[in-house]
Amino acid sequence: MDAARYFEMMHRAMSAQKRDTTLLLRVKVQDLGGADAYLELRQESGSGRVRVFYSTMGRRNLNFQLFRKGWQLCHNASGEMTGRFPAKADELLSADDFAAYIRDDALDAGRAERILHELRRCSGDHTAALPRNAREGALITVDSFVGRGAHWCYWSTDAAAQLPMAAVLCWLGDLLAGTERRTLQSCPEAVQLAAQWQADLASPFACPVGRMPQPMAPAAPAAARRASAQPVQNPRWQSILAVLATV
Repeated sequence: MDAARYFEMMHRAMSAQKRDTTLLLRVKVQDLGGADAYLELRQESGSGRVRVFYSTMGRRNLNFQLFRKGWQLCHNASGEMTGRFPAKADELLSADDFAAYIRDDALDAGRAERILHELRRCSGDHTAALPRNAREGALITVDSFVGRGAHWCYWSTDAAAQLPMAAVLCWLGDLLAGTERRTLQSCPEAVQLAAQWQADLASPFACPVGRMPQPMAPAAPAAARRASAQPVQNPRWQSILAVLATV
């Protein structure tokens, strides 16, 4: 069994331990350079808050860690082989060092509401034709468990055909780093749509997603409106919003 398969089994096994949450979205990113990433959206049963769980461990690093652990399991201190290399990842998943590769962050209420709104609108299979000889980009596989459910499978260079799902991943990409983040935020159309959503959240006149607009209250003084405006949660999007404001 190769390291990539170990990584997937490790993530799924650790994800299964989150029994007090409901799985909303699962994202898998794979590129030719070995920078795999797994990301999940889960909702807490009691509070209803949405949390993000993700693993970003490349195949090369994982390969070293897994086979180092496997070597220790099948050899003694003298280097003599005393058993077989584990055929399953189950024997390696309980190690504390692997738990460090799963991150857990809370998603702010504004983004969570918008993402759930978009997922409720989508259903069915949205698989696109994949290139036979891909030299760049990454394979992105997404499964939604909201509403009737949906499935996406596409190459990152064709993300523009997968809007607004690609825009959702632009937001979630803020939690990642390096190659995986650049992959999810490489589509200009998706970045622009995500920035527009971010601008809607920052607007003092924004309405809750999916609700009918209410009668407009008497206008407040300009100073009060500025004070009530919700600040942009992620500073990285401030520069994008500034560019859109000039368009």
